[in-house]
Amino acid sequence: MDIWRKLQIANVVMAVVAVVLSVAALYATNVVYWAMWAWSLALWLFLFLGPMPVVERNRREHPVAMALSFLVAVLVAVSVNTWLREQWPETHGFSRGVLVYSVAYVVVALVFAGWLKLKKNR
Repeated sequence: MDIWRKLQIANVVMAVVAVVLSVAALYATNVVYWAMWAWSLALWLFLFLGPMPVVERNRREHPVAMALSFLVAVLVAVSVNTWLREQWPETHGFSRGVLVYSVAYVVVALVFAGWLKLKKNR
């Protein structure tokens, strides 16, 4: 079995673990941090399998766009994390910050990879 298939299976397993931990967090609140880390790992695996190969193939052609996408991801993550700190201060911590940054970076990477694909198809 090739490495990509193993990573896809690991991503699905991690997503299932994240869902199970999220449901368990409804009944045992101390599990919420484990769920956040499981979601972060699932997002990182998805990022490695989905948009990052497209971004890496085109990195040398668009270095400024890549740097700007990283900057946008950081700015969005900081803004959302600050907003979440004001709304739900009881969940503030390193785990939530990592999860927020992971979500922001995955969204920005998907948009950037989509733009690169559209540009390549033209």
